[in-house]
Amino acid sequence: MAVFLSACAVVIVGCVWWGAAALLRSGHPPERDVDRAERMAGLHHEQHPGKGRYYIPTDTVMSHAPDGSKVAYLHYALDGGDDVNVDDFLRTYGLARPGASAPLPEDLRAALPGEEPAEGARVPEKQVGRQVFVVESPSAVLEGAADIYVRATGT
Repeated sequence: MAVFLSACAVVIVGCVWWGAAALLRSGHPPERDVDRAERMAGLHHEQHPGKGRYYIPTDTVMSHAPDGSKVAYLHYALDGGDDVNVDDFLRTYGLARPGASAPLPEDLRAALPGEEPAEGARVPEKQVGRQVFVVESPSAVLEGAADIYVRATGT
């Protein structure tokens, strides 16, 4: 019986060692849709080093346009207040202040779950293929509360 228990212990230690080695070899976990969408939109935390913070989208959808190109749709819900507000979001990702109101793309409104608004203040863009819309919440309790909608195209 002692030999059997010793053999079981050796097998268990070997399995744990093999699993740890496999994790170390892989280095990074597999990329998820949310990571791909954030990278396509230029909003992934690794694309903004040194900020010490980043935002996690509430909803993310990866899709394809009729021409076959990839399209990412992201929705960020900001509660407002001193820490999580529109100004901080824009500063974190190096985005300009929103300009005039513009209609949200129909495919964005259709892709994301829920009742997306018809329009929002459009952020002037330096990145080709990205559209960012800010819809502030006038009825929110905390200042700076808003919904941020992003549509990005790429490869």
